[in-house]
Amino acid sequence: MIKGKKKKSKAITQQNLEESREEILAKGKKFRYPFQYAKHRLVIITILISIVALATFGIIGWIQLYKVQNTSDVMYRFTRAFGLPVAKIDGVSVRYSDYLMLYRSSIKSIERQQGTLDNSEDSNRLRDYYKRQALSSAEEYSYAMAKLDEMGKGVTDAEIDEVINEHKTIDGEVRSDSAFSGIVRDNFGLSIDEYRRMIKLSLAKKKYSAEIDSRAKSLVSEITKALEGEKDFGKISEAYKNNDIFDFETLSEMVDSTNLDSGRASKAMSLKEVGDVSEGFISKNGDGYYFVKLTAREGNKVKYDSIWVRFTEFDKKMQEIRNDNKIDEYIEVEAGDESKEEEPTEKEEIKD
Repeated sequence: MIKGKKKKSKAITQQNLEESREEILAKGKKFRYPFQYAKHRLVIITILISIVALATFGIIGWIQLYKVQNTSDVMYRFTRAFGLPVAKIDGVSVRYSDYLMLYRSSIKSIERQQGTLDNSEDSNRLRDYYKRQALSSAEEYSYAMAKLDEMGKGVTDAEIDEVINEHKTIDGEVRSDSAFSGIVRDNFGLSIDEYRRMIKLSLAKKKYSAEIDSRAKSLVSEITKALEGEKDFGKISEAYKNNDIFDFETLSEMVDSTNLDSGRASKAMSLKEVGDVSEGFISKNGDGYYFVKLTAREGNKVKYDSIWVRFTEFDKKMQEIRNDNKIDEYIEVEAGDESKEEEPTEKEEIKD
């Protein structure tokens, strides 16, 4: 029997070790690389799926907002989260969330008084009317806020707090924070933060209207000087009766000091004696200045004369912007009834 030759074992050297290591690594790569390629492909597919999902979500959201005009709570939260625009007025972007906030709060208030709106023609017409009001108001508020900020005279938290504290006092009773939050939610479906936003918008328009209306300021200055020597509102009225921004009113009966009259009754109640006259003050709904003269007081009821100096410059500016086609609306909203109704004061918006 022939015995095979024994293979001579190689001496272990550093070179041999290196060659062995490289051989083992080379064999290992055959198994490692396929997993790397699979992982890389998985990442790419995941990214592509995410992009497609986001694009689909965005398209659906765009259709729901700008075509269907979905006003649901989900879409309202969506517009708040992403800061989407609903219009642009003279270069100023208008938040979709502000438009929906104003519209939804109006409908909530209406339904609380009249019951849930159905799909009848009358209900749809009412919805269209409040959509038009909400969009126009959102445009005006956004413009006023932007211009006021440019002046460095924006609305402060302290000013909003002052209004909130006033609203907490309802029928002579000061509501707690939790109770007031419930009232705001029940009346408008808004959180306190959202309600603060609404007040901020309203105050911005009010302050900006006062800032730009030099004609009203001038007339208020004249009347203030005239009242230093003459407290007869009748004579003041006669002197300015032909001025188109001047108006005079005398009450024929007593009203409660909490009467919703742009702050005149409460101002009359604050005067010390019958015959006293207030200084000029901006109305609660921001439509101009008032002077009030207390003519009678019994308990919590008052009677007064009042002089009203109307703001007109802001409305003129808005009309110029519309005439110059400087408003781009991204949704189609029916024109509705554009007859100007007196805007409610902030106090009118709160009901227990």
